[in-house]
Amino acid sequence: MATASQYIQQFVRSISEDIQRYQQLLVLIQQQKALYLQFDGELLNDNIQKQKPILNQIAHSTQERSQLMRSLGVLNNQSGVNRIFNALPSKVSVPARKQWALLESLILQCQQSSQSNGQSSAAFQELLNQIQQPAQHTYEESSF
Repeated sequence: MATASQYIQQFVRSISEDIQRYQQLLVLIQQQKALYLQFDGELLNDNIQKQKPILNQIAHSTQERSQLMRSLGVLNNQSGVNRIFNALPSKVSVPARKQWALLESLILQCQQSSQSNGQSSAAFQELLNQIQQPAQHTYEESSF
């Protein structure tokens, strides 16, 4: 059975791993925005396919981190994270807190960029619909 020290080490290590994943994801999400503007459906699909394994890894890592927190007996929220960091010596807790802040920042950037992409996606889809099924803007004779 793993010790509390091992759980904490895994927790801290998972933060740096997720930072790398979110950095990769952010690049792809930003590229996705450009692809919407280029109307390149094939490259857009390729981009989305590249995002999927990263998103799966992030989901898995998040579940593992939640399990580690439960194993440590702390709440799965910011208070629990603070308790973990407070248990560390300062030479470890200071960089760990900085990494945590960076991870939170990357998550927010990805969420905001993804939301923007959602709006672009809706506009892209609407434009495709208009091209494929143009609306009738003519007046027809009607009999009264």
